[in-house]
Amino acid sequence: MALLFGPAAHEYWLDGVRLPSTTQILRESGLIRLDGIPAATLERARKRGSDVHAIIHYLNENRIDWRSVDPVYEPYVEAWATYKYERQVKPLLCEFRMASRRHRTAGTLDLLCEIEDDGWLIDFKTGDPEDVAADFQTGSYLGMAFEWATETPKLAAVLGRHQRWRRASVRLMADGRYHTTEYTDPRDYSRFQTLAAAWHIRTERGAVVYEWQIAA
Repeated sequence: MALLFGPAAHEYWLDGVRLPSTTQILRESGLIRLDGIPAATLERARKRGSDVHAIIHYLNENRIDWRSVDPVYEPYVEAWATYKYERQVKPLLCEFRMASRRHRTAGTLDLLCEIEDDGWLIDFKTGDPEDVAADFQTGSYLGMAFEWATETPKLAAVLGRHQRWRRASVRLMADGRYHTTEYTDPRDYSRFQTLAAAWHIRTERGAVVYEWQIAA
């Protein structure tokens, strides 16, 4: 097993083969709706989401230094801190990279945690989850996690704590509030699998070009 990640280009490689990410498949399937948004606005949103995720990672591991948090990001982080306190969230695994050999995809889940007596896969958002197909995204991550757990004892131990895992996105607002959406449709992962299969068919026929190939 050799899963590698290149952060600069956000690339996943499994056993020397580059895999598309869950987000890439959703975007190139037309389910991430960002048409008409200026490139500069998208880049700011991307950076905000990335930076907030990194800060929340430290918060979940009780390693946050609030003095180092950019004031622009504080409301988003405080929104998660409030959610974590009010729901008594117990983080189990944060920012975990994984892959599916069967469906040839990869991704990074935000958080596996316990809330009361249930296991949850949580995805943080600083924008609207509907704009990025968070139902299919979380379905992909949870299905991928169970497959990857057969090769990763640490992940297997976490998933083994609960027979059933629930999925949700938590939208973190600029005013410090949060909004939670739970996803309960059991077809989310199978529908994502269909999108992944179609993506690979297009690639095999030369209809998909990687961003790094264009840059080269």
